[in-house]
Amino acid sequence: MGRLFTIWGYIRKYKYVAAAVIFLLIIGVLDENSLWVRFHRKAEIANLRSEIEKYQAQYDEETAELEALRNDPMAVERKAREVYLMKRPNEDVYVFRDVDPSQIQSLKRPAAKRAQAEEAAQDSASVAEKPDSLAGPAD
Repeated sequence: MGRLFTIWGYIRKYKYVAAAVIFLLIIGVLDENSLWVRFHRKAEIANLRSEIEKYQAQYDEETAELEALRNDPMAVERKAREVYLMKRPNEDVYVFRDVDPSQIQSLKRPAAKRAQAEEAAQDSASVAEKPDSLAGPAD
């Protein structure tokens, strides 16, 4: 009981500090509109605004492209050539694609080395199959 009186006396002595700490705890962390929640909401709003700007720029770009396709026959031809690889009857189309650096190295190898590599790959495949065939009949 004596301990309870000492705690109560401490609270009575520092009641304004205790009230301020409780108030800051409620305002800062515990409330659904606390400073912590407001900070996160402001960050989310900033992210959403930047996303809106990105989509607005994309919309404007695609709207301009659509208008060009509606009004300019050369734009339609350019789009057909670039996207759908269409051509006129007297033309040839060459398509360049991205290649991995590992594929470039294999393309640079001389034909003899490529043939050796293919043979080695075939040999390793046949070696992998041989143990099964050498097992012999089951006794």
